Amino acid sequence: MTESVYVNLWNKLNQHAFTAPTDVQGNPQPSFIKHLELTYTPEEAELLQHMGRPGRFISTRDLAGIVDKAVDDVEAALSRVHKKNGLLGMPGFYSLPPVPILFNIHMFYPEVKPGDLEAAELYQDYFIKDKFYRYYEGSMKGTPAMRTIPVEMSVEAKQKVLPAEEAHEFILNHAPEELTLVPCPCRTRTEKMDTRECRDKFPVGTCIMMGAASLHFEMLGLGKRVTRREAVEYFDTMQELGLVGLTDNTITDNSIICLCCGCCCSNLRGRTRWDNADSVLPSNFIPNAGDECIGCGLCIERCMLEALTIDGETGRPVADANKCIGCGVCTLTCPQEALALYRHERSTTFESAGDLFKTIAMENRD
Repeated sequence: MTESVYVNLWNKLNQHAFTAPTDVQGNPQPSFIKHLELTYTPEEAELLQHMGRPGRFISTRDLAGIVDKAVDDVEAALSRVHKKNGLLGMPGFYSLPPVPILFNIHMFYPEVKPGDLEAAELYQDYFIKDKFYRYYEGSMKGTPAMRTIPVEMSVEAKQKVLPAEEAHEFILNHAPEELTLVPCPCRTRTEKMDTRECRDKFPVGTCIMMGAASLHFEMLGLGKRVTRREAVEYFDTMQELGLVGLTDNTITDNSIICLCCGCCCSNLRGRTRWDNADSVLPSNFIPNAGDECIGCGLCIERCMLEALTIDGETGRPVADANKCIGCGVCTLTCPQEALALYRHERSTTFESAGDLFKTIAMENRD
């Protein structure tokens, strides 16, 4: 009985564009079912299985009618689950979280709590070993869920830049007003497991949550609200350290800006560690070195995509367009200021989150 409750819950989660982990036969992946058991008690799962797919909100009153329980009792149960980040919503209206939030649920805070390390180990099985990252990072047909967003100072002054393409303009004038810094779940996971390779280079740091996602994490006490200018300053600081800026592969409705490393990030590792070159959409820029370049190689050391090499004839760095994602991290510490990003048309992003999710859902189910 208990097992079927979690399978029923898995079925609801699997109806979202970002599907739930499956085995090779298309059945629920066993380690992910264990993750659900770790996240929700049997009583909670019994109740949540009657909700709609992630993103489809239901009133407490309607759910109480479905399960034939008192409204106050159902609200109390849903409120407890919501407070531990197991549901989206507010008092009276709730939704199941999409799988990308659910598998990170134990990693949005720095403390090691009961179940955190077990959740991290289960992630290693269903996400990495069984390659669920292919679905998390986008669709099986190669539509990335995230795109690269370069910082303003990386782009050569005369280059055409669209408002959604560059971090400063995007955050200051196009991102939602609500911005919250939330602990990075990817580096938090490896930090808790004591396997974080970038510990001597980068802080665990935070993601910049936006809009409804910002309000959700702020409500749970898992984030710090910041102004647009503070978000820009934080973004610049992290890029100067060498982290790569990523956001949703949309022009509007963006929910997050990540500052990513190549050893922990669940998206960027598709390119740096795994077999998914479509894990991140490149920006429409690529670095090019001017005459001032002295061939010191610092830019090559900073590129976690291994996209730069020194040309044997010119002695200058050259970017491999198949590897380079146009983040601009390589340009920021050039001692001669000889390296900048130039226009290189190659990517088209989606207008809205709805368009992106519809495409990913259709491609993952074809």
